[in-house]
Amino acid sequence: MGPEEGKKAEVLTDSRAGSMQDKRLLALLVCLCLAAILVMIWALTRNAGQGNTGFVPPPFEEAAQQGEPEASEELERLGYSQLDVQVYHAAVCGSPVVAGRRAVLYLTNPAANQVWLKVRILDEEGKLFGESGLLKPGEYVKEVPLLVVPETDMEVQLKLMAYEPGTYHSAGAATLRTVLAGSAS
Repeated sequence: MGPEEGKKAEVLTDSRAGSMQDKRLLALLVCLCLAAILVMIWALTRNAGQGNTGFVPPPFEEAAQQGEPEASEELERLGYSQLDVQVYHAAVCGSPVVAGRRAVLYLTNPAANQVWLKVRILDEEGKLFGESGLLKPGEYVKEVPLLVVPETDMEVQLKLMAYEPGTYHSAGAATLRTVLAGSAS
């Protein structure tokens, strides 16, 4: 074997060794990619079926009544009026009062709406005083249970919240500032 043939043999041996290292490196990279994909799948599915999404759909109002409240002196005294919130309409009393442990406000979701509607009663700092369940189009609720019953008149926010049926995506919200007449009034 001449000097040139020895060089060719060495080159072939070196390229085979490099090829083996490339194959090992490629196999290692494939394993790392598969491991990363498995970790991502695990992270995305580990809470599936546990209902741990952070959002709990609000319940429907148990005291909901069909239709709209009939015109009366009480509704007039409480300032019952229609609201146009661009995407939906609502009706509620602008001067709600406390009766027992409930706020009388006649929240109404008109039949023409395509949203579910609810109200939260909040104080000026945003503390929850009471809330209704969801109303379907064509339903109303006369009273909303209170968590805290004010004895004197207090400024409150009536936060109307609308949801798209079935998906619970927000369909908009509106806040009315008013005075809730306390139980001693």
